[in-house]
Amino acid sequence: MTPLLLGGEMPHWSDHDPAGGALLRELAGTARGHVLVVGPHDPDLIDAIPARQVTVLVRGVPDANALASRWSGRAGVQVCCGSLEKLAAVPAYDTVVALDGLGRTGSTETADLPWSAGVAQLLAVLRPGGRLLLSVANPVGLHRLYAGAGTPDDAAWSAYPAADPTRPAGLEPLRAHLRAAGLDVLRDWAAYPSPRSPAVLLDEDALTEPGLHGYLTSALRRAGLPDGPLLADPRPLAADLLRHRLAAALAPAWIVAAAYPGHHPSPLPDGLLAEGQLVRTPSGWTLGAIGRVPAGVCLHDALLAAARTGDRPEFRALLTGWQSGPHAAVSADALLRTADGDLRPLSAPAADPEGALARFAAALHDEGLAHLWPADGTAELLAAMSGVPVDPPPAARATPSTLRELTAAHDRLAERLAEARSQLTWYEQRTATLQSDLSRAHRIITVLKATPGGRAATAVLGGVRRGRRLATAALRRLR
Repeated sequence: MTPLLLGGEMPHWSDHDPAGGALLRELAGTARGHVLVVGPHDPDLIDAIPARQVTVLVRGVPDANALASRWSGRAGVQVCCGSLEKLAAVPAYDTVVALDGLGRTGSTETADLPWSAGVAQLLAVLRPGGRLLLSVANPVGLHRLYAGAGTPDDAAWSAYPAADPTRPAGLEPLRAHLRAAGLDVLRDWAAYPSPRSPAVLLDEDALTEPGLHGYLTSALRRAGLPDGPLLADPRPLAADLLRHRLAAALAPAWIVAAAYPGHHPSPLPDGLLAEGQLVRTPSGWTLGAIGRVPAGVCLHDALLAAARTGDRPEFRALLTGWQSGPHAAVSADALLRTADGDLRPLSAPAADPEGALARFAAALHDEGLAHLWPADGTAELLAAMSGVPVDPPPAARATPSTLRELTAAHDRLAERLAEARSQLTWYEQRTATLQSDLSRAHRIITVLKATPGGRAATAVLGGVRRGRRLATAALRRLR
């Protein structure tokens, strides 16, 4: 297969880190009819599209060649290369998939387009009744607020300016823009922890449902970390945003499914998570892998709350109930504590209970509680507090993953080094004092030996030693 060059293609450019992951593949699987995929997407995501006709548009010639080679034997797939504005404005597609957003659809060979013009181009190729799947990265999302000062590279380049006034500054402006363009917003989701490979997709109703807070806190904690250097672990703040109804506003990205008015037979879930689809029913919220979502508090948060307030009896009771029960190998952030005190697992257990305990011990330091727990041996202390005999747990990780953890580790090492230097200085001073005393004693002994009494005592002592040797020799002969 030979890619179709539309114009504005970049002969020596390749886009790295395409949009992908299990949840985006599942979302792409809802595409129907003739599908247009715009921007860099993981090839596995495109393979998940069940449509017989798929057109893929990328801007880099190396990427287009690689995709054309991959699907050379698949009928119905067309690979195009060029800028988005070069795509013919003909309503030819039933579904347009832009899950990487619009930031990487422009080209150095064409003029910069505002965000609204890029959306208008997508809508111009959408048939009546067609569906749009669009991702919009949040410039002030949680992943950006906690991002470290990484070295920018060529992959950070975008043809769409960051300060584009037409770009929606929130989820509601995004909905309003699509409605003004004549589309119905079927569903929108907040994406965590990163825009291009989210592990959690949740709509605003789910994020603001009090009965789901315990489960969603667990889900956000287990979602992992965003890519790139981080100032601190954003997951604790994500749990706070959930409680304060700000999780949607500060999400790393928003993904919206919109369509022109018409018949839309395939329903969309309220959320997509590792455990399955989250759906609201008249009897409550259900999740694919666990059925009805139980109400409760994430055990991880309950333990942290007891640790912060210094409630040691409560902390010990929670720890003992966890480690002495059947779910000791399940991580604390994957357990819900129900109103009656039972623990409900949300994921498969790990291979060893010690690993789960070690991960929570590391979390105590990540959550800013290092001043309440020893720098070393936290996991051993937790095992002793639980009253359950376990082997010494392994280290949770070899190196810190965020700047705050690195700074805390540096401070702990600096404190230990200062203590070691203080001890070394004390030992050096003590050794110098002992050497001075010993030298003084040697001088006194030398002076005393030179006196008449000293010489007489030395002679007597020498005679005693010679007599002892003679007596010892005589006894040996007699034996």
